[in-house]
Amino acid sequence: MKRRAFKAKTKSGWLLRTLLPSCLVLLAGSALVLGFLVYKVSHPGAVTESVNPSHYLLPSLELQIPSSRAESIPGWWIPGLRHAPGIILAPGYGMSRSDALSLAVALHQHGFNLLVIDQRGSGAAPRGASTLGLEETKEMADAVRFMVGRPENNPERLGIWGVDTSAFAALESAAAFPEVRAVAADSAYETIEQFLGYRIAEDFGVDNRVLRFGCWQVFRLLHIPDLRFLDRSLPVEELAGKSVLFIQGDERRILAASTADLHGKAPHGEFMTHPTGRVHAMSGEGLKNYDRQVAGFFHLNLQ
Repeated sequence: MKRRAFKAKTKSGWLLRTLLPSCLVLLAGSALVLGFLVYKVSHPGAVTESVNPSHYLLPSLELQIPSSRAESIPGWWIPGLRHAPGIILAPGYGMSRSDALSLAVALHQHGFNLLVIDQRGSGAAPRGASTLGLEETKEMADAVRFMVGRPENNPERLGIWGVDTSAFAALESAAAFPEVRAVAADSAYETIEQFLGYRIAEDFGVDNRVLRFGCWQVFRLLHIPDLRFLDRSLPVEELAGKSVLFIQGDERRILAASTADLHGKAPHGEFMTHPTGRVHAMSGEGLKNYDRQVAGFFHLNLQ
């Protein structure tokens, strides 16, 4: 009996010495892979500003918007008529301020005061990492406060146009600020987890539930102080009384579905479909139609 017990103990010790290091190596390797994927998603990289407001004959001022975060937010101020409503134009993930300028032209024709800003991790000089809507929401709130304080604006009638991460931030800000009366949300989503899963599938061609779950846990660990915000859904019910245009880009399949879902849950709102959502270097007749419809929405709901 003692001999059998000794053999069993020896065997279990051997298994422990053999399997434990292998399991630790596997876990470490998995953590490295997941961390790499989250890092790549959080750093879309610099995007050249191919044009600036002067190329469109728009008057503009380069400015730095005070932020509650560590650094200020660079933006273009494009003045319109005095005491006209102000609109924040915030291109999305992997885009730059220049991607909003054709829309700025259409809105400027209606006399709106415009503020064009880049998202974190994007633009010609990326600021830190993209947080897929977390810090972007806080910075959008800073931009709204800036617009409320501009004497050129009608402070009680503000609008926001945003794409993906900035659409999420715009809808959050609309729910929090009564001054924001109209939002055009292109390729919106309800949770940050949804957008992380979309980027994993889009950037790496892998749409796997286990991989998405692992990446999400890594992302949550990186933002532990903000877990309460990370894990909640967009407060769609708090958009009552706001004018919202949900823009669905058919080619962005996952975001097209999430945009349609949000529209269905919103108290009320308009819905616009387009062959693509707003993307970097968009051009042609489709861009003109897009800008005309979005400008028409703000004209009807802010003027």
